[in-house]
Amino acid sequence: MEMARGESAGSGPAAASAPPAALVFGKLRAVMVTFAGIAGFRSLLTRALTLAARLAPELKGVTVNADGSLAGLESVESEKRDGAPQEWEETLVTQLLDLLVTFVGEGLMLQMVTQAWPDLLAGQIRSRTEDKS
Repeated sequence: MEMARGESAGSGPAAASAPPAALVFGKLRAVMVTFAGIAGFRSLLTRALTLAARLAPELKGVTVNADGSLAGLESVESEKRDGAPQEWEETLVTQLLDLLVTFVGEGLMLQMVTQAWPDLLAGQIRSRTEDKS
């Protein structure tokens, strides 16, 4: 089965060339759509993108598609990558997770992350309250 143009990467040949942020949002979208629907996910991702673009101006040309995937990443992805996430990706993912904490609480956000990455060890996820102590 081929991926539709503009669809968020998750697996297959296109996933190998997709930026790590697109893969993260693809997995989170699958979990969050069952919780809040596609419109809820799109709203949250659009807000996260708006906030992230203030901190990472290279995101200004990126938009959220109707299916919740990101469009315009190819313009941000012009630099050669070594497989590590770029700063704009970390900023965007952080904004989305912070918004999730704000709207549904840290416990439910962590539950969603665990659903998206079931092999992630509990010790690998730091709580915001741990960071403040």
